[in-house]
Amino acid sequence: MNTKRKAIIWAGAAVLAASLLASSGPQAETANCIVAVVNDQIITLIDVKLVEAFGFFETGPAASAPERRRFILDKLIDQKVIIELARIKTKIDRAKVDEELNGLLARIGGEEVKRRLEQFGLEAADLKPYLSEKILAEAIIADRFGRSVIVSLREIEAYYAQTYVPEQKKLGREPKPFIDVVDILEAEIKKIKAENQVALWIKNLREQAEIERRLDCLKN
Repeated sequence: MNTKRKAIIWAGAAVLAASLLASSGPQAETANCIVAVVNDQIITLIDVKLVEAFGFFETGPAASAPERRRFILDKLIDQKVIIELARIKTKIDRAKVDEELNGLLARIGGEEVKRRLEQFGLEAADLKPYLSEKILAEAIIADRFGRSVIVSLREIEAYYAQTYVPEQKKLGREPKPFIDVVDILEAEIKKIKAENQVALWIKNLREQAEIERRLDCLKN
Protein backbone atom coordinates (compact mmCIF):
# COMPACT_ATOMS: atom_id res chain seq x y z
CA MET A 1 0.00 0.00 0.00
CA ASN A 2 1.49 3.37 -0.96
CA THR A 3 2.26 5.87 1.80
CA LYS A 4 -0.25 8.51 0.71
CA ARG A 5 -3.14 6.06 0.46
CA LYS A 6 -2.21 4.53 3.81
CA ALA A 7 -2.22 7.96 5.45
CA ILE A 8 -5.67 8.73 4.02
CA ILE A 9 -7.05 5.40 5.25
CA TRP A 10 -5.67 5.76 8.77
CA ALA A 11 -6.83 9.37 8.99
CA GLY A 12 -10.34 8.29 8.04
CA ALA A 13 -10.09 5.40 10.47
CA ALA A 14 -9.15 7.75 13.29
CA VAL A 15 -12.12 9.97 12.54
CA LEU A 16 -14.45 6.97 12.53
CA ALA A 17 -13.04 5.67 15.80
CA ALA A 18 -13.55 9.04 17.41
CA SER A 19 -17.13 9.21 16.15
CA LEU A 20 -17.84 5.70 17.38
CA LEU A 21 -16.50 6.52 20.81
CA ALA A 22 -18.37 9.80 20.97
CA SER A 23 -21.62 8.13 19.93
CA SER A 24 -21.39 5.43 22.58
CA GLY A 25 -23.93 5.82 25.34
CA PRO A 26 -23.19 7.11 28.82
CA GLN A 27 -22.84 3.54 30.06
CA ALA A 28 -20.01 2.71 27.63
CA GLU A 29 -16.74 1.87 29.37
CA THR A 30 -14.66 0.61 26.44
CA ALA A 31 -12.05 2.90 24.86
CA ASN A 32 -11.60 2.57 21.11
CA CYS A 33 -8.80 2.46 18.58
CA ILE A 34 -8.18 1.00 15.14
CA VAL A 35 -6.74 -2.53 15.13
CA ALA A 36 -6.83 -3.22 11.38
CA VAL A 37 -7.78 -1.96 7.95
CA VAL A 38 -8.68 -4.58 5.34
CA ASN A 39 -8.95 -3.14 1.81
CA ASP A 40 -10.17 0.16 3.32
CA GLN A 41 -12.56 -1.61 5.73
CA ILE A 42 -11.93 -0.74 9.36
CA ILE A 43 -11.86 -3.08 12.35
CA THR A 44 -11.84 -1.35 15.72
CA LEU A 45 -10.96 -2.51 19.21
CA ILE A 46 -14.64 -2.21 20.11
CA ASP A 47 -15.46 -4.61 17.25
CA VAL A 48 -13.03 -7.15 18.67
CA LYS A 49 -14.17 -6.71 22.28
CA LEU A 50 -17.84 -6.88 21.34
CA VAL A 51 -17.35 -10.10 19.39
CA GLU A 52 -15.33 -11.45 22.32
CA ALA A 53 -17.95 -10.45 24.90
CA PHE A 54 -20.76 -12.21 23.05
CA GLY A 55 -18.77 -15.32 22.15
CA PHE A 56 -19.11 -15.21 18.38
CA PHE A 57 -16.05 -17.47 18.01
CA GLU A 58 -14.97 -20.43 20.13
CA THR A 59 -11.55 -19.49 21.51
CA GLY A 60 -11.16 -22.06 24.28
CA PRO A 61 -11.15 -21.41 28.04
CA ALA A 62 -7.35 -21.60 28.33
CA ALA A 63 -6.68 -18.69 25.98
CA SER A 64 -5.47 -15.45 27.56
CA ALA A 65 -7.16 -12.14 26.71
CA PRO A 66 -4.42 -11.09 24.23
CA GLU A 67 -4.55 -14.53 22.57
CA ARG A 68 -8.35 -14.39 22.31
CA ARG A 69 -8.27 -10.93 20.77
CA ARG A 70 -5.60 -11.83 18.22
CA PHE A 71 -7.62 -14.92 17.29
CA ILE A 72 -10.82 -12.87 16.96
CA LEU A 73 -9.06 -10.19 14.93
CA ASP A 74 -7.80 -12.84 12.51
CA LYS A 75 -11.33 -14.23 12.19
CA LEU A 76 -12.75 -10.78 11.47
CA ILE A 77 -10.05 -10.16 8.86
CA ASP A 78 -10.78 -13.56 7.29
CA GLN A 79 -14.48 -12.73 7.07
CA LYS A 80 -13.82 -9.46 5.28
CA VAL A 81 -11.46 -10.94 2.68
CA ILE A 82 -13.85 -13.87 2.09
CA ILE A 83 -16.85 -11.61 1.49
CA GLU A 84 -14.94 -9.11 -0.64
CA LEU A 85 -12.67 -11.39 -2.68
CA ALA A 86 -14.49 -14.73 -2.97
CA ARG A 87 -16.72 -13.39 -5.75
CA ILE A 88 -19.49 -15.80 -4.85
CA LYS A 89 -23.01 -14.40 -4.95
CA THR A 90 -24.57 -15.44 -1.66
CA LYS A 91 -27.40 -13.49 -0.04
CA ILE A 92 -27.80 -12.97 3.67
CA ASP A 93 -30.77 -14.84 5.12
CA ARG A 94 -32.35 -12.20 7.37
CA ALA A 95 -34.46 -14.81 9.13
CA LYS A 96 -31.32 -16.77 9.98
CA VAL A 97 -29.69 -13.64 11.38
CA ASP A 98 -32.71 -13.07 13.64
CA GLU A 99 -32.70 -16.74 14.66
CA GLU A 100 -28.98 -16.64 15.49
CA LEU A 101 -29.39 -13.44 17.47
CA ASN A 102 -32.30 -14.82 19.49
CA GLY A 103 -30.37 -18.02 20.18
CA LEU A 104 -27.28 -16.07 21.25
CA LEU A 105 -29.26 -13.85 23.63
CA ALA A 106 -31.11 -16.84 25.09
CA ARG A 107 -27.85 -18.68 25.79
CA ILE A 108 -26.33 -15.71 27.59
CA GLY A 109 -29.44 -14.76 29.55
CA GLY A 110 -31.43 -11.54 29.88
CA GLU A 111 -29.61 -9.77 32.72
CA GLU A 112 -26.16 -10.72 31.45
CA VAL A 113 -27.06 -9.59 27.94
CA LYS A 114 -28.18 -6.24 29.35
CA ARG A 115 -24.95 -5.87 31.33
CA ARG A 116 -22.74 -6.64 28.32
CA LEU A 117 -24.67 -4.32 26.01
CA GLU A 118 -24.51 -1.48 28.52
CA GLN A 119 -20.74 -1.89 28.65
CA PHE A 120 -20.66 -0.82 24.99
CA GLY A 121 -23.62 1.56 25.03
CA LEU A 122 -25.44 -0.61 22.46
CA GLU A 123 -28.73 -2.42 21.94
CA ALA A 124 -29.29 -6.04 20.91
CA ALA A 125 -30.08 -5.01 17.32
CA ASP A 126 -26.55 -3.56 17.05
CA LEU A 127 -25.21 -7.13 17.08
CA LYS A 128 -26.93 -7.94 13.77
CA PRO A 129 -24.22 -6.54 11.45
CA TYR A 130 -21.62 -8.71 13.20
CA LEU A 131 -23.80 -11.80 12.94
CA SER A 132 -24.67 -11.01 9.31
CA GLU A 133 -21.01 -10.84 8.31
CA LYS A 134 -20.22 -14.09 10.14
CA ILE A 135 -23.19 -15.92 8.60
CA LEU A 136 -22.42 -14.62 5.12
CA ALA A 137 -18.77 -15.71 5.29
CA GLU A 138 -19.80 -19.15 6.56
CA ALA A 139 -22.37 -19.47 3.75
CA ILE A 140 -19.74 -18.59 1.15
CA ILE A 141 -17.39 -21.25 2.55
CA ALA A 142 -20.17 -23.85 2.62
CA ASP A 143 -21.16 -23.00 -0.94
CA ARG A 144 -17.60 -23.38 -2.17
CA PHE A 145 -16.44 -26.41 -0.18
CA GLY A 146 -19.58 -28.18 1.03
CA ARG A 147 -19.62 -30.79 -1.73
CA SER A 148 -16.02 -30.86 -2.92
CA VAL A 149 -14.34 -33.16 -0.38
CA ILE A 150 -13.85 -36.77 -1.49
CA VAL A 151 -12.48 -39.48 0.82
CA SER A 152 -11.26 -42.84 -0.46
CA LEU A 153 -11.65 -46.16 1.34
CA ARG A 154 -7.86 -46.37 1.58
CA GLU A 155 -7.77 -43.03 3.44
CA ILE A 156 -10.40 -44.25 5.89
CA GLU A 157 -8.52 -47.50 6.51
CA ALA A 158 -5.29 -45.58 7.13
CA TYR A 159 -7.05 -43.17 9.50
CA TYR A 160 -8.57 -46.11 11.37
CA ALA A 161 -5.19 -47.80 11.86
CA GLN A 162 -3.03 -44.73 12.45
CA THR A 163 -5.37 -42.42 14.36
CA TYR A 164 -8.57 -44.01 15.61
CA VAL A 165 -7.12 -47.22 17.08
CA PRO A 166 -4.19 -45.51 18.90
CA GLU A 167 -6.50 -42.82 20.30
CA GLN A 168 -8.95 -45.39 21.65
CA LYS A 169 -6.18 -47.44 23.26
CA LYS A 170 -4.71 -44.31 24.83
CA LEU A 171 -8.12 -43.66 26.40
CA GLY A 172 -8.23 -47.23 27.69
CA ARG A 173 -11.02 -48.26 25.32
CA GLU A 174 -11.34 -51.22 23.02
CA PRO A 175 -11.40 -49.96 19.41
CA LYS A 176 -14.62 -50.80 17.60
CA PRO A 177 -14.45 -52.90 14.42
CA PHE A 178 -13.70 -50.89 11.28
CA ILE A 179 -17.10 -51.60 9.75
CA ASP A 180 -18.87 -50.10 12.79
CA VAL A 181 -17.08 -46.75 12.62
CA VAL A 182 -16.38 -46.32 8.91
CA ASP A 183 -19.07 -43.66 8.43
CA ILE A 184 -17.96 -41.71 11.50
CA LEU A 185 -14.32 -41.80 10.39
CA GLU A 186 -15.23 -40.73 6.87
CA ALA A 187 -17.04 -37.69 8.29
CA GLU A 188 -14.05 -36.83 10.49
CA ILE A 189 -11.64 -37.05 7.56
CA LYS A 190 -13.92 -34.91 5.38
CA LYS A 191 -14.05 -32.29 8.13
CA ILE A 192 -10.26 -32.23 8.47
CA LYS A 193 -9.69 -32.05 4.70
CA ALA A 194 -12.31 -29.32 4.30
CA GLU A 195 -10.76 -27.26 7.10
CA ASN A 196 -7.33 -27.58 5.46
CA GLN A 197 -8.74 -26.55 2.08
CA VAL A 198 -10.54 -23.57 3.59
CA ALA A 199 -7.39 -22.48 5.46
CA LEU A 200 -5.32 -22.59 2.27
CA TRP A 201 -8.02 -20.73 0.32
CA ILE A 202 -8.25 -17.98 2.94
CA LYS A 203 -4.44 -17.72 2.98
CA ASN A 204 -4.51 -17.11 -0.77
CA LEU A 205 -7.28 -14.52 -0.40
CA ARG A 206 -5.27 -12.72 2.29
CA GLU A 207 -2.32 -12.52 -0.08
CA GLN A 208 -4.54 -10.67 -2.56
CA ALA A 209 -5.79 -8.22 0.05
CA GLU A 210 -4.20 -5.12 1.56
CA ILE A 211 -4.17 -5.69 5.30
CA GLU A 212 -2.80 -3.32 7.92
CA ARG A 213 -2.80 -4.38 11.58
CA ARG A 214 -2.04 -2.45 14.76
CA LEU A 215 -1.67 -5.15 17.38
CA ASP A 216 -0.64 -2.67 20.09
CA CYS A 217 -4.27 -1.50 20.04
CA LEU A 218 -5.38 -4.92 21.30
CA LYS A 219 -3.57 -4.29 24.60
CA ASN A 220 -5.95 -1.45 25.53
